[in-house]
Amino acid sequence: MASVFLHHVVDDLTVGKPELVEFLETEAIESAIRAIGDCTECGIPVWKSRNEKSVVESAEVRQQRFVGIINSLDIVAFLATEECLENRKKAMKTPVSEVVVPNNLLLKEVDPGTSVYVACGSNFLIWGKGFLLLC
Repeated sequence: MASVFLHHVVDDLTVGKPELVEFLETEAIESAIRAIGDCTECGIPVWKSRNEKSVVESAEVRQQRFVGIINSLDIVAFLATEECLENRKKAMKTPVSEVVVPNNLLLKEVDPGTSVYVACGSNFLIWGKGFLLLC
């Protein structure tokens, strides 16, 4: 079984995966609920908006823009608070940035030719073409 990790590269795991979609931290909780419902993964990656309109972005800048991952449990826990129960409309309009737990170390961009063994320094989840999200 271990030989599987030695002889395969990250690109083998991302074949058929769509490009990574950026869900902005300024989006409302109601939008996150829809996005999670449409998602085939366990949650959605949350990003800060781009400062520049450039097409090319360095890995370092992308790492700094990545906020974290929000999932349905995060949202349920937020909506179950007393404040949210008192004003549901306001709660649904709350920006995702107030709910997501910031952790930009969950994102690890790797070269598609990197062996799975090398990329598996930690547990990970394949998320979009060429990206690993550490769990």
